[in-house]
This record gives sequence, C-alpha cells and structure tokens, in this order.
Amino acid sequence: MKVCPTTVLNSDASENVIYNHPDFPAYIKKGNLSDYPDFRAVSHWHDDLEFILILEGQMSYDVNGQKIFLQEGEGIFVNSHCFHYGYSDAHTECSFICILLSPQLLSVNDSFKKNYLNPLLQNIHFPFQKLNPIIQWQNTILHDLKMLYEDNADYLQPFIILEKFAHIFKLLSENMNFFPNHTKNTADILSLAAMIGYVQKNYQNKILLKDISSAGNCCKTKCTSLFQKYLSTSPMQYLNCYRLKKSIFLLRNTSISITETAYACGFSSTSYFCELFRKFYNTTPDKYRKNVKNHLFHLQFQNFTLLQSCAPKLLNRHTFHLTDNACIHRTMSHNQDILTFL
Repeated sequence: MKVCPTTVLNSDASENVIYNHPDFPAYIKKGNLSDYPDFRAVSHWHDDLEFILILEGQMSYDVNGQKIFLQEGEGIFVNSHCFHYGYSDAHTECSFICILLSPQLLSVNDSFKKNYLNPLLQNIHFPFQKLNPIIQWQNTILHDLKMLYEDNADYLQPFIILEKFAHIFKLLSENMNFFPNHTKNTADILSLAAMIGYVQKNYQNKILLKDISSAGNCCKTKCTSLFQKYLSTSPMQYLNCYRLKKSIFLLRNTSISITETAYACGFSSTSYFCELFRKFYNTTPDKYRKNVKNHLFHLQFQNFTLLQSCAPKLLNRHTFHLTDNACIHRTMSHNQDILTFL
C-alpha cells in the first residue's frame, strides 16, 4: 500500500522544502487558500526566506503569533526560522504567489555570509515585514516577486532568480533599521518547533496530548498555550489538520481506498476521517476525489481543443518559433496536476 510521504525535517524540526528543481534551492508556485483544510495552511518554519504576494482576494497571515492582514496587491516577507501560515476565518478564497528562496543562493563564502547575510537572517527583531505597494522600496520587491513567478512559469531560470533575489535581499538589508521592533521568544519557538516536528514525524501513529508536550519538554498546559499563542489552534486540532493535508495528497495522487487513506494518515477510523473531512471541506473524501478527476478531465479536454485549434496554424509554417511552443506549454501547464500533452 502506498502511504503518505513523510515530511523531511532538519535536526531543528524545520521543514526541508521540496524545491521546483532538486539541484536549485528555490520554490516558486501559485496557490489558492481553498486548497487547504478549513482555508488554513499548516503552520511551519524553514531555513528559507518566504515571500507571499496576494493576486486576488485577501487572507490573514500569522508569524510567530502576530497576525497580519493582507489584501490584493500586498505581500509579506517572512524571515528564516519563523513560524508562519496563512488562513481565512471567513473561508474566503485567496489566490497568491508563494516564493521560498534559500540563503545558500547568496552564500558566496563564509565571510560574505557572516558580514552581509547573517545580520538580516539572525535579526530576532525582524521576523517579518508586510509589503505595501504604496511604499516605493516595498513596491519594488513586490514587482520583483511577480517577475520571478512570471519568468519562471515555464521553466527554471537560475540567473534571473539569483539577480532578483540579490536585489530583494539588498533592499531588505538597507531598510532593516526601519522595521518595527518585533521580537520572538526563542525558548518558546524551540519548544514549539520540537512539538511540531514530533507531529510531522509521527502523524501516522496514535498521538496523545502528553506525547506532543513531552516532545517540547513542557507540561500539557504549556503545550496547549504555545499552540494557541503561535498557531491559534490546539495541539490536537493541529494534528488533525496535518493529517487532513496528507490525506489530500493521497486522494489526488493515488487510487487507494478511503479506508486505506484514513489509516495511512493516522486516523483511528474511517468514519472519524470522513466526519473531519466533511467538517473542513464541506464534502466527503470520495466526492472530493471524483471532483478532482472530473476537473482534470475537463482541463485536459480544453487543452486538447486548444492544441487542435493551434496545430493547423503552426503546421503551415516551415519553422516552429519558441514563442508558439512556450505559449501552448504555458496554457497547458497552468494547473500543475495536469499531465500535459507536450
């Protein structure tokens, strides 16, 4: 039986990001808030710098327990090793670009990292910065983020990524002294990181509140308080959301039964899994799987029709121009779940 892939964690319980290309540490994707259970992403942290650009709609963002409201045209920068997640309590849709860039991309040598990167990366008073298009230097970053997504929509362009990342990092470093005096409690963060790491490593097994609190070397009351303060949820609710997130992967990418999916993701019974799934997604796991398949079939049919309409024009030419192929490929691969024809 194929089971959920276990999230790879670093020794400090931060998430090991799955990049667009395994040999180049950059993650550039478009997403929708409705893709997450209850319109709420699972809180996480990682070494990478994260950037969010809101394309349509609005969402709230939580960084180390501090809540930031984001709307269309705005964005946010989240520093390395900070807990964060986006959500909508009103369950309103939000389309956004998510970009994760590893500091390794700019680490020319140890001296450069120490003198020019670490002052920003290790600034405990700088966990995040909301990006407002009204402020010139922040608007420049927002523009660079949009260009990063558009320039890498079809295929990875490392030199463009390096150029834009260096420019963005320069702007953040130059304006760092003007950020509000945000702080983070290091002891609490480390304890919470250990507990989240425990959940992500053991979600397929039976987990009790005492197991989670023990991982963070704290009592159950402190454990619950930390989850509520930084993640706005309880430890067991976080566990259920993480399991639901894993179940979505199985429903979309495998044909195993609903019962197998439930047990593979750590749920104690199929009925409880279906009950939670309906609560968060307003549908059943089986209906969700069918809707995904129907959606993909519809998109594939649209793409095939497009290819048929474009083919005569292309075939009448003696040569194929890059712009024609790129246009078709971009149109046909706008949904990452589609197996394209090209």
